[in-house]
Amino acid sequence: MAVLKADAVKKAMKKRGFVEDAGRLKHLRYKFYQNGQRTSVTTHLSHNGSELDDFLVKQMAEQTCLSKTEFLEMIACKIGHDELVARYAELGILKKD
Repeated sequence: MAVLKADAVKKAMKKRGFVEDAGRLKHLRYKFYQNGQRTSVTTHLSHNGSELDDFLVKQMAEQTCLSKTEFLEMIACKIGHDELVARYAELGILKKD
């Protein structure tokens, strides 16, 4: 079972090309950017959550089009921005440069 600190997840996502879009929403929204352009890959995180339980980790993984294992590897800094771009290109979500 994976329990992650929300601050660690936020920090890792920002390093991988996700940009926080707080707006006036109930949840923080993170959008993936490639070459300065917003993509369709988006996930959400609660404003007040301090930890993410297994269920939320799985939900965020699905929203980011990754397996749970890939998502955890991204948070652990084993998958970088370039690897995410390649993964999303394989899925047909992004165009390869």
